[in-house]
Amino acid sequence: MHPHDPAAVPDSVDAAANHPEQTRQLLALPAEQRPDWLNQFLGTMTIPPIPEASTNPLLDVLMANTAHGTKNCTLVFPLAQVLAAAEHAAAADTHKLGYAETEAAPRLWWVKDDGTYLMSNGQDPNPTHDDNGRLPTVVHADGFGPGTDARSVLGGDDFRESIDLTTPVFDDGTTLLGMLRQAHTAGATRFMLKATFDDTYMDLTYITE
Repeated sequence: MHPHDPAAVPDSVDAAANHPEQTRQLLALPAEQRPDWLNQFLGTMTIPPIPEASTNPLLDVLMANTAHGTKNCTLVFPLAQVLAAAEHAAAADTHKLGYAETEAAPRLWWVKDDGTYLMSNGQDPNPTHDDNGRLPTVVHADGFGPGTDARSVLGGDDFRESIDLTTPVFDDGTTLLGMLRQAHTAGATRFMLKATFDDTYMDLTYITE
């Protein structure tokens, strides 16, 4: 199949595994010419030389950027749904505790298991689920919804990371909840979670656009 045949060009991380040659060609393009899904996958990762015989170029990129166990990823979420989950947590009377937490507070949990998602830690006495049995306060990242595998960007282990909503996280004293509210009012539609982490630490950066 000709490499420029649209049917041969992958349109997602999952499809890339079936089109290694076309994926290698996409990786060679300048960032502004790559498809959005590929730039989102790459985030801040650097692209190493990809052998022509590579059977999984995205895995080659990931492995080259995980020396010493360090991983980098950028996840994109719909801002309105993230804000709804954050408001749910802020309004809740009680909150679930995450790993090693001793003080309850409004937080978002960033979870990797069935795909990867953000969710409120607010405790509902009688939680209401949607038609698929999921809580409405769960917001999956673009491209990593239910039934997907996020190992390509987050490694093999499942995890749950707590993100505080009411402690100032910016130099001007703005909290993450305040940032989400301001961005939504200003017309932003996307919340981007950038993470650099290994087995001992995690550094998160929050961006709205």
